[in-house]
Amino acid sequence: MHNPYHPPMSAPLPHAPRAVPPPAIDKPVFFAPSTLKLGAMSVATFGVYTMYWFWRNWQAIQRETGASLWPWARALFCPLWSFSCFGQLSEMARGRRRELAFPVALLGILFLLLNLASRADSALSLLSFLSFVPLLPVNALLRQYHRDERIDSTRQDRLTVWHILVLLAGGALLALVLTVMLLGEVTVQLPKG
Repeated sequence: MHNPYHPPMSAPLPHAPRAVPPPAIDKPVFFAPSTLKLGAMSVATFGVYTMYWFWRNWQAIQRETGASLWPWARALFCPLWSFSCFGQLSEMARGRRRELAFPVALLGILFLLLNLASRADSALSLLSFLSFVPLLPVNALLRQYHRDERIDSTRQDRLTVWHILVLLAGGALLALVLTVMLLGEVTVQLPKG
């Protein structure tokens, strides 16, 4: 018989695991891959990865400021917009008591000059492969910010299968370009028949 003062006994139901929502991030998250990945991917993609770095960080700046920036256009014309990007990223870090190791103007000028080197007809054009170098101090500042704020950015450091394929294909193409440049114009003598 059922007693109205005591509810019927039944086996307890197992607790369903509750999905824990990710903590709200009130800190900006920037794109700051490892130095090795940034350098290798920039060289292997002939500078396209550098534009990708700018695009991702312009998106972060847009998220932070709420301004309408057109990140893709600023990334496409990154030699001209690098001054502004470096400056805004530096200001955001300075607001959190972190300083950029080099003046923004110096990094912007160096980035612009290294990009212009690609227009040279001589071996000087090879300097354009180093156009990622002015990004390194800014990238290091962003990585330090992530470490200090305990923002997990290990995902940005990983090399996926696509990264490895790009590195292999780009490396092979770069080796071919350098070989042709070093050997000069190659001619092949066909046998007379």
